[in-house]
Amino acid sequence: MATTPDQRLPWMARWADRGAVRQYEDKVLLLLTLIIGAIVGLVVVAFILLTENLGGRLYPANGAAWRRLVMPVAGALVTGFLLSRYFPNARGSGIPQTKTALFIRDGFISFRTLLGKFWLSAISLASGIALGREGPSVQVAGGIASVLGRKLGLSPTSVKALLPVGAAAALAAAFNTPIAAVLFTLEEVMGDMHAPVLGSIVLASATSWIVLHLLLGDEPLFHVPSYQLVNPLEFLIYAVLGVVGGFVSAAFVKLLLWQRKRFRKMPKSTEWWQPAVGGLLVGVLGWFFPDVLGVGYGVVSHALNGDLVLKTMALLVVLKLVATATCYASGNAGGIFGPSLFIGAMLGGAVGGVAHLLLPDYTGSVGAYALVGMGTAFAGIIRVPLTSVIMIFEITRDYSIIVPLMISNLMSYFISSRLQEESIYEALLHQDGIHLPSGAGARRVLLMVGQALRPAIQTLSADLRISEAVASVKRDAGAWPVVDEGGLRGMLTESKLDQATATEEDCGDEKLGQIVPAPNPDKLDAEDFPHVHPDHTLDVAMRRLAETGLSVLPVVSRTNVRELKGTISMADILAAYAMGKAPQSPAGSAQQVGKPVVLLAGVLAVLIGLAVLGAFLSYYYRAERAGRAQQFHERGDKLMAKDLYEEAIGQYREALSMSHSSQDRLALALALVKAGQLNEAAIYLKELLRSEPGSAPANLGTARVYAQEGHIDEALGYYHHAIYGVWPANAAERRFQTRLELIHVLGQAGRRQQAQAELLSMLAALPNDLAYRKQVAPLLLAYGLPKEAADMFRDVAQRDSQDPAAFAGLGEAEFDLAHYSAARDALRTALRLSPNDAAVQKRLDTCDRILALDPTARGLGAIERFHRSQQVLAGVLDALDKCSPPSLREAMDAARRSIDKDQRPRSFSDVAENETAAAERLWAAAAKVCGAWPPANSPLSKVMAKLMAR
Repeated sequence: MATTPDQRLPWMARWADRGAVRQYEDKVLLLLTLIIGAIVGLVVVAFILLTENLGGRLYPANGAAWRRLVMPVAGALVTGFLLSRYFPNARGSGIPQTKTALFIRDGFISFRTLLGKFWLSAISLASGIALGREGPSVQVAGGIASVLGRKLGLSPTSVKALLPVGAAAALAAAFNTPIAAVLFTLEEVMGDMHAPVLGSIVLASATSWIVLHLLLGDEPLFHVPSYQLVNPLEFLIYAVLGVVGGFVSAAFVKLLLWQRKRFRKMPKSTEWWQPAVGGLLVGVLGWFFPDVLGVGYGVVSHALNGDLVLKTMALLVVLKLVATATCYASGNAGGIFGPSLFIGAMLGGAVGGVAHLLLPDYTGSVGAYALVGMGTAFAGIIRVPLTSVIMIFEITRDYSIIVPLMISNLMSYFISSRLQEESIYEALLHQDGIHLPSGAGARRVLLMVGQALRPAIQTLSADLRISEAVASVKRDAGAWPVVDEGGLRGMLTESKLDQATATEEDCGDEKLGQIVPAPNPDKLDAEDFPHVHPDHTLDVAMRRLAETGLSVLPVVSRTNVRELKGTISMADILAAYAMGKAPQSPAGSAQQVGKPVVLLAGVLAVLIGLAVLGAFLSYYYRAERAGRAQQFHERGDKLMAKDLYEEAIGQYREALSMSHSSQDRLALALALVKAGQLNEAAIYLKELLRSEPGSAPANLGTARVYAQEGHIDEALGYYHHAIYGVWPANAAERRFQTRLELIHVLGQAGRRQQAQAELLSMLAALPNDLAYRKQVAPLLLAYGLPKEAADMFRDVAQRDSQDPAAFAGLGEAEFDLAHYSAARDALRTALRLSPNDAAVQKRLDTCDRILALDPTARGLGAIERFHRSQQVLAGVLDALDKCSPPSLREAMDAARRSIDKDQRPRSFSDVAENETAAAERLWAAAAKVCGAWPPANSPLSKVMAKLMAR
């Protein structure tokens, strides 16, 4: 059964009343701000995902080269036909169109334009057209706000107020820069930094940004290394970058406008295929230089991290500039935000590269100059210097670059504005015959022409005879608009009409067009073609009335200055001042309020539906992207196993761009460390540790970065964090391997004592695992812990009696401990298990010679000890002959005489002791005066070391 008005709830009845709707319009606007922010966030996320996925299918990994030529042309032909036939207002960036809707069309953007901009921009960008996604996002968001506002029956003023709300929400989500989105909306879209809708703009920007983070996570647009000023001289180089950026920015704008003017002069029938010209150019360039295709944020990331060479960056500045200007001028759907950042990054990198070549000791990394170059080009091309500074900060999240960025931006803005007076968006609108107002702040407090104009009650045709005009006009008007098929020709004044009738008797047959000629299309300014616009202030109208001497001025449209809106006279102006405010606009009264309850319920239902759809799409895309990311990750792992680091890095980058997961970020960081790209690796690792300070793999990667840079003390701390941190799997094994790596790093740095301390610390917690012990025992031996090494090798040999390495290591350890008999036994066992081991055989021979020379060996008879003592003494004398110390000459001669005696000694034991003692004295004395001495590992040295240690 239908519900009658009397049966409705009281609040529904109040909402159904039109007056109540207007009364609560501020609350509706607040609710719409939140709704628009959420919807725009969802739509921008869908736009990003659609563009990336479609681009991934058009340009698959390792795809054929012909795609780079064919896809841009095909995409431009498809979008060109649809733009020409169905969506004429979806061309270009979208920001000029949004400003036009805001200031001229009462916030009107059609639903058709909204849909066309979304889909055609996605196709253009995915096919490789060298334009950006941020401008289209602004127009799509403005369209969403406009459609919602109109469907809810809001006044034109309220609908207009919603457009900047949508624009800010779009930029916040597209760039992931909520603050810069607010500033750009105020600075460029509205032209008023004190706009009354500031609160709504901030609220929508924040809402959209939250939606973006909920769906895609917290990921900056670019990862950059930390900036550091090397020398104050760099400020001068940044100023030079600003000057160069100003020239390049002006060249880009002039080239784009010049090309667009030529395309607009072509016949209307060619409009559908004109975008293919830009597609063909970018396709040809992309065939040879793939980095030109698309927005190119991946290439920008390489430039910011110093991964591009100077020649490549310099070349890409020119190619991208030409490609973007041609793609835009030919009528493709897409913006210039992203390409501006691309051009700036390449320009900054090129200038920084030259500076680094000339002044390597006074300049920082090339990536820092590329970063500043992004803001420099943006400030010079878009003409929003404040926004560019904040935007670069938000994109990179690096505050230290602000001062050089401000210097360079100011120079670029100044140079560009002098070489190209009009900003790019203003010039584009002027090419379309649209002249937007300026001074938005003043218009809020002053009465406007639109509030005082009156409809042109009497217009005269240019084909009307003068005599007929004299008979038909009302003399009290003072002046009358003369029109033809093209619109307004000018104003016919009473004096001019009287003068025409007074000159000749037959002048009455002449036509008004002869005394009011058609205006020159190139001279439609206020001086040559007097007029005012509805959004001019009454002060401007009074001044022009005085300057022109007219009693009545025509009021014309900003989109077409020959389109007559009405007239205004001094009496109209005085009447408006007397009233103090304008009457309700007819357009406003004609706005259909409809049924607010139903519409609000519909909007909420749509929002809920979009949220559900967004959640589903997010889940679907996340699952699909996670699967594709896993494939790239696995390919990267395989390439890493083959030591193909650069190729693996490319795969990990692809995985990270899709998943934004810590796993892929860590894999990329560790691959970058392997490849020696430490600056970029440090960025990813720092982000990981910021969110997961206890992550052992991230700490290990950071330790490797510091170790390769030679900062051993810092590396030591991160190695310990990794050892005692959280491992995702195989914690015991990973901790063990990490400590082994730390020991190797300390050893390579010459920190032997610290390496020994780490080894002893490892022993205290070493699991009773044979594999671990086999790895640790050689390290104990290598780092001067033979006793611990011998114990470890002995344990390994007992548990694995067929391991030749264990017996060989035990032999080496016993050898270092001067346990030559035990060393000989272990080495013999090792040689039996591995007969072809030459190193073991050599060490065994040394052991045998030592044992055969040692006069103190157990079980020797007196005669054998005597003979060995003589051999030792003779060896010492031979070694001393190479040194020939004068102070030992007498002692050496006495020792030789003792050896040369042929007679049998009375006591072999006593003589052996005496000769051994003599050898020890000579050895000790020679060690003080002889620079060169026998090798420490020679048998004689080992025997003497044993004798001296008794």
